[in-house]
Amino acid sequence: MQAEPPLLEVKDLQTSFRTPDGVAPAVDEAALDPLLPLLVAELNVKRVEIASSGDALVSLEAKPNFRSLGKKFGKVTPLAAQAVAAFSSEQLLGFLRGGALVVSVEGASHALDLDDLTIIRRAAGDLVVQEDGGFFAAIDPTITPELKVEGYARELISRVQRMRKESGFAVSDRIAMTIGGGSEVKAVLGVHRAWIADEVLATSLVWSERGEQDEQAHAIDLDGITAYVAITRIQ
Repeated sequence: MQAEPPLLEVKDLQTSFRTPDGVAPAVDEAALDPLLPLLVAELNVKRVEIASSGDALVSLEAKPNFRSLGKKFGKVTPLAAQAVAAFSSEQLLGFLRGGALVVSVEGASHALDLDDLTIIRRAAGDLVVQEDGGFFAAIDPTITPELKVEGYARELISRVQRMRKESGFAVSDRIAMTIGGGSEVKAVLGVHRAWIADEVLATSLVWSERGEQDEQAHAIDLDGITAYVAITRIQ
């Protein structure tokens, strides 16, 4: 089973991402509110925020279309192309919203058409941004140490649940659980012991110093670190 990606946290926006921002044009934000808990659960994030505009999520750059510009500027097309490439993100945004872009070089001035350039959207800062049909989604993929530990805990819970099933335990069976491993595994238990125990129905969850020496334990890979886990059903 492939390890579940750790939560991202969005600072200012929240997987364990920090938070996905979403831009949904011409959609009533109140209509989206009931769906936000579903997004949080399905995307494995802590918070989803809806933005009114994608302007802050991306910057715009222009790539000149030499063939189209050549029909307007002739021999000075290279200079016109330089002027197109120099337009600011704000100017290009205005152009997309119906404003005019005019290039003047060596006495030749022409308003640009959409065929004269390709506008490229680049993510602002460290965000990962996707756009489709005017809908934007942005995620800050920074994984903090706290989120990393939470991701390990989530994977541990998932793997222990599988162990329960493979052992033929009933859904309601309580278990005793021991876990060993390195310092990173111990840190997971230190922070999330109660949550882990509650999710796997462990009435006792004990740290084992024996680790891999415990013949009853199963080695579990938690996205790069190894935990040694043993479970027994409580009669």
